[in-house]
Amino acid sequence: MPYLFHRLIAPRLVGLLGSLVFPTAGVTLLYALSLGSPFGTWGNDAYVQLPFLPLVQLASLTGLWGIAFLVMWFASAVQPLFDTRALGAAAPSAVFAACLVAALGYGAWSLYAAPRAETVRVAALSNPSEFSDRFFEGCAARDDYACRAANSATRLDSLFAASETAAREGASLIVWYEAAAQYDAQFEQAFIARAQAFAQSHGVYLIAGVVSVPNDPEALMHNKAMVFTPAGAVALEYLKSVPVPGEPIVAGDGRVTTLETPFGRVAVVICFDADFPAFARAAAQQRADLLVIPANDWRAITPLHGEMSVMRGIEGGFGVLRATSNGLSVAATANGVRLASNDSFVSPGTILYADMPMAHRHTLYGQAGDYFANACIAVLVLLLIAGVWSALRRR
Repeated sequence: MPYLFHRLIAPRLVGLLGSLVFPTAGVTLLYALSLGSPFGTWGNDAYVQLPFLPLVQLASLTGLWGIAFLVMWFASAVQPLFDTRALGAAAPSAVFAACLVAALGYGAWSLYAAPRAETVRVAALSNPSEFSDRFFEGCAARDDYACRAANSATRLDSLFAASETAAREGASLIVWYEAAAQYDAQFEQAFIARAQAFAQSHGVYLIAGVVSVPNDPEALMHNKAMVFTPAGAVALEYLKSVPVPGEPIVAGDGRVTTLETPFGRVAVVICFDADFPAFARAAAQQRADLLVIPANDWRAITPLHGEMSVMRGIEGGFGVLRATSNGLSVAATANGVRLASNDSFVSPGTILYADMPMAHRHTLYGQAGDYFANACIAVLVLLLIAGVWSALRRR
């Protein structure tokens, strides 16, 4: 669509206006896909710029859309320089250059002026290589609850042992990956009691990725994150809101809530939810200092999927801590500076540690949302009208 619109409309507009057809059409397409497809922002051109930190700070103003706009505008701004028939060929490239310099200047300032903040020691668990993805594998029958309970207990013993190690290393916040704790629904209260006792005895906040499996084989599972406090309370429970297509889970209501802690305000979403910026924006509007993401990936999307979550922190002005099985765990600041990372395919079972700054940064995108994408849609409509009008006048 962007290439077709550029081919048909841009030649009928002069200079700068013609160069805007391609990027506005491109952003319109990406934005429509993010709203209408089941895969959110997957495939957005902005993500490949993540290593270029001065440029991606633009996400705090425009979200992904401003970065994608600049990437695509470069092509249509420079192209007229190679067309001797183009009128006003130098104007698009000059204006583009000025905008790019402004964006990089803002990015450099944003990185340099990042406020110093108190830090908290955090830990993120990854899956040991001996763990299967499903706790009931190896059991003879679906209703062999003794076997299933034994397998579940073995997993939990390993998870609590690793968490004890993290607590001894000074972690005040310990995060388990998505579906780390797995059990049949009738054993949930026993798990909760054990997690409460652990958090209380070690004086830590424990955020556990959990899957509760109903006894009815036709019923959907509950994929959730549970937050246990040093007081031994269950302070927050979050159901995964956007199932991966085909994932047999109960979808949550999409409401993101935050938890006030002595070291800052913490929000939680699960894995695929973080590919939809609206969830992270809800955390930003509640002035979250840290977004925690229990996740579970697979080799083909590693490390990309883990890196994508870093963009949510830049957009919303908070740190990101992602604990992942079968993929990349990452801790990053609100500017996208990576503090630590671990690929569980390379180092299975490794505990990731980081001293996480806890200071919310107010961002325009966190408050205003997708205004830039909507502006691109409006400009594209005006350009299409102008192009058609120009064509009719020449006839």
